[in-house]
Amino acid sequence: MAPTTLARLEAPTRDGAADADEAPGLLLPSGAHPRPGGGEDPADDEGGLPPLAHARALGRLVRRHEHWRLFPELRHAARYIDIETTGLEPNDPITVVGVSDGRSTCVLVRGRGLSARALAGVLADARLLVTFNGTGFDLPRLRAAFPGLPWDLPHFDLAVEGRQVGLGGGLKAVERALGLARPRELQGVGGLEAARLWRAHQTGDEAALRRLVRYCRADVDGLVALAPRIHDRLARAAADDDPGRLLVATA
Repeated sequence: MAPTTLARLEAPTRDGAADADEAPGLLLPSGAHPRPGGGEDPADDEGGLPPLAHARALGRLVRRHEHWRLFPELRHAARYIDIETTGLEPNDPITVVGVSDGRSTCVLVRGRGLSARALAGVLADARLLVTFNGTGFDLPRLRAAFPGLPWDLPHFDLAVEGRQVGLGGGLKAVERALGLARPRELQGVGGLEAARLWRAHQTGDEAALRRLVRYCRADVDGLVALAPRIHDRLARAAADDDPGRLLVATA
């Protein structure tokens, strides 16, 4: 499948059309576009990405808590992912999935474009996944809801690795610690509010859905901003380690 481009569109109305006046600047996926030159594998293109199988193998070979070290090499092929659900139980449905390639962000909404096919499109060129607490929350739920997609790629979990350099707490707390500010209208919105917004949307409140999409987008954009900062802190903290230290996982 050719990758889905992450192009600028606006929030969907009930009939799927865009409404730029009500929700400017929201990003949703455009249709799929063929790869220049018609190549099926990104490695076919000059200067392209490592084959998917190589990235998966690298993720298995390198110790999981060392995947952050792959960020500089794979950053151009990273996908930053955040989900919202109806609750905290493992079987609570996913309501929205936000994905960014570091330049554009799409938000896929349950019942309005969120599907295995759509996710496969936006993940087609992925070689590294970046999340915040994705190890314990996002990825297990995505694997269960959308099996067969490349959730086994190398994974830079900003929550897990951030704690190693003194960045504890939730995503918004880490953003504040590093001097990042959310839009005023989204300050104070958290996971519980996201679940409430979904319930309000189900009763016909379109404004609630637009607010939920903006919140998910802010989470994903936060990952994009935090990843290089947390990587740099990790790299500085590791500077005194033995540079010859074995990084390959053992059985």
